[in-house]
Amino acid sequence: MRLIVCALTMTLGAAAIAHGETQPLPIAPWDDASATQPDAPSAAPSAAQSTAQSGTLLAATGSPTGLADSAALRATVFGTPPQDMAPLPETVPLSEINIALPWANPVPAVYWFDRKLRVWFAAQKKPAPLAIVIAGTGGDGNTSKLSILRGALYGAGYHVLTMPSPTFPGFIVSTSSTGVSGDLMQDSRDLYAAIQQILAHLPHRVQITDIDVLGYSLGGANAAVVKSIDATTDKGKLHIHRAVMINPPVSLITSISRLDKLFAISIGSGDADIDRLYRQLYAELANLYRASGKVELDEGFLLAAAATVLKSDAEYSAAIALSFRLNLVDMFFAGDLYTGAGVVVDPRHPPRVGDSLENASRILRSMPFSDYFSRVFAPYYLKHRANSTSKSLIADNRLDIIGDALRDDGDYYAQTNSDDLILDKRELQWLMDTLGPRIVVYDHGGHLGNIGDRHQVADMLEMLAGRWNPPAP
Repeated sequence: MRLIVCALTMTLGAAAIAHGETQPLPIAPWDDASATQPDAPSAAPSAAQSTAQSGTLLAATGSPTGLADSAALRATVFGTPPQDMAPLPETVPLSEINIALPWANPVPAVYWFDRKLRVWFAAQKKPAPLAIVIAGTGGDGNTSKLSILRGALYGAGYHVLTMPSPTFPGFIVSTSSTGVSGDLMQDSRDLYAAIQQILAHLPHRVQITDIDVLGYSLGGANAAVVKSIDATTDKGKLHIHRAVMINPPVSLITSISRLDKLFAISIGSGDADIDRLYRQLYAELANLYRASGKVELDEGFLLAAAATVLKSDAEYSAAIALSFRLNLVDMFFAGDLYTGAGVVVDPRHPPRVGDSLENASRILRSMPFSDYFSRVFAPYYLKHRANSTSKSLIADNRLDIIGDALRDDGDYYAQTNSDDLILDKRELQWLMDTLGPRIVVYDHGGHLGNIGDRHQVADMLEMLAGRWNPPAP
């Protein structure tokens, strides 16, 4: 969503999207008092009816219909109603950490503000387990959903480290070893290496008794792969104990393609269709941005605007599809720039600081993931991954790549919804068959629409503690 944010912040008169009210904290010294700020987890701004019923396992014959189901669309847009939210601490002591990573690629001029990886850390005052939480597609390390999960975890006694998605531009620039995001294993290797660096530099007063990893949406799949990498590595092993996937995809490419289909059906491919929806949301987005202390606009902002302005299921579908498409725009732009593919960036004349990116954004927002795959992703990996084919690249981006670990290791867990927009019936069944009693499938919730629900939080904490018992059918 970074290219769209550029236009929005210019309109609002913001000095630069990389500067906000928080003060960045270099990895040393840790004890800089200016680095600590309260983080107040907030509920979704809706009073809609709750759609998340905890502990109700989907029968094997159940069929998710998220792309057509009104309740799923509304849950995805509105999120958890305030009255159903789990109790959260009023404040969480939060430090922002900026760290330069030794393997980082040269930074393009237009990404000057992303030279360092930015993560957030909430430390307990006594020895405690660490929960590492990874954002979903396009999310930075301090999204509204991460704030909710951070509050729940910190309140339960965890140190909490929140990480951006490997598909977030700041991660691609500061941390990605390829510059081409979207490969499940490679992105997770980069995440794992970054986590190693961060934990190695934490001050001695932060005492960690255990390490768990979790994430939502794509971040859930990343979390599971990060745990599997740790289990098979010898150098700098972290001994990650448990992993919890919240609304994970089974196939990254199939899930994104499903959302591209939703985009085509609900919005269309013409500039006029996209501009019409964006104009509907623009004023409310601006108001939300002015009222927030956040630096990045994440999908929470766009969907919050949609919940306020839009009224019909067709409009909700369009807003959901647009939020994912804008994240793809950022991935596409960065990949084009790093690989020199020449889709919207002239490799001989890359954009400089101050150059307008409006035309690039306009072109890319009409291009589906299949274009990113065929013009950036596949050409890069076919060249750099021995014996790969387009078919193998698609297969490599399924959770099947760690299927044995998910089946055999009792420390992998998942939470999802029967009407999740990014899963079809077969994929949901695969998760249930693979994880057995270590998955809970809620009756409703759409995609991430029940994060923070009191039952979702209680189940998540039971899973992390190894005390999870599935409810009786």
